[in-house]
Amino acid sequence: MVRILTKENVSQLLNMSDALKYVEEAYKQLTLGNAFVPQRIAITDPAPGLTLIMPGIIGGEMSALATKIVSVYKQNPEKYNMPTVLAKIMIQDINTGDIVGIMDGSLITAMRTGAATGVSVKYLARKNSTTMGIYSAGVQARKQVAGVYYGLNQKLEKCKVFDFKKDIAEAFKIEIEKELGIEVEIVESGDDLLSNTDIIVAATTSTTPLFSGEKVPEGTHISSIGAHAADVRELDSTTIKRASLLVAGLKEACLAEAGDYIIPIGEGIISEKDIISIGNIITGDVSGRTSESEITVFKSVGISAQDVAVGKLVYDRALKEGIGQDIDF
Repeated sequence: MVRILTKENVSQLLNMSDALKYVEEAYKQLTLGNAFVPQRIAITDPAPGLTLIMPGIIGGEMSALATKIVSVYKQNPEKYNMPTVLAKIMIQDINTGDIVGIMDGSLITAMRTGAATGVSVKYLARKNSTTMGIYSAGVQARKQVAGVYYGLNQKLEKCKVFDFKKDIAEAFKIEIEKELGIEVEIVESGDDLLSNTDIIVAATTSTTPLFSGEKVPEGTHISSIGAHAADVRELDSTTIKRASLLVAGLKEACLAEAGDYIIPIGEGIISEKDIISIGNIITGDVSGRTSESEITVFKSVGISAQDVAVGKLVYDRALKEGIGQDIDF
């Protein structure tokens, strides 16, 4: 039997607090050697969009084996009235290899990406952080705010947001204030996010840096989850040079796909050894933030371990609560 879970089912079963815990555990198990995530397979031409195939396995108590197939087709909204990003996750029985669950992966993708930033905030932001600024007010940006909120143990008080589309920013403000009960301020420029802000999140489709690293105040934590190709970036080389800690969701993935790190390495500003996987900080092998004045950077390009962990959580909870539909193939 295969348990089928719709997006509505997934939303019933998943919250950001749990997603953060499971993503943190996935990072930890990767560092401990109990998980394996191959480099994702990208398929493009002659299709008009990008498809990524992302398998992964996590052992130990989680015992999770899954594959996500996610596509990014920019023409979908205009031509087909469909979302740009579409995803499905297939859960396998780790003992038999049989596919036992198929679920919508779009919400999980957004939630686990927000949770990744939440984990980074937990280990890299100043403990007294209460304010954040975010570039973009889209769907993913909203989950980023939730990730920061729970990463700070619900101590986030204010979010400043910048988006070129004013109506999107207004909708963002209404939703976040209602959902999290924090103040949201819409600012007029990207640079307005940098002042009096503890945490900066970049969640855009930009291919060039969003701000000058010279303008970043000491003590700021920055999370970049947008650009994920070797020749594009959200953060400039000055930001990278000024940072005391350069952290990756997974070092190997960022060295393959994160221009935010790859470009400065090519310029000789940093070297590969300067990049640290966040799992090494979670396990205590490497220190996280050590002073209030440090600038810290977290870069995530998305790895399947996040989807595997959160997908397994949703599947197990669906079985326990009797949610979804079983189909006998």
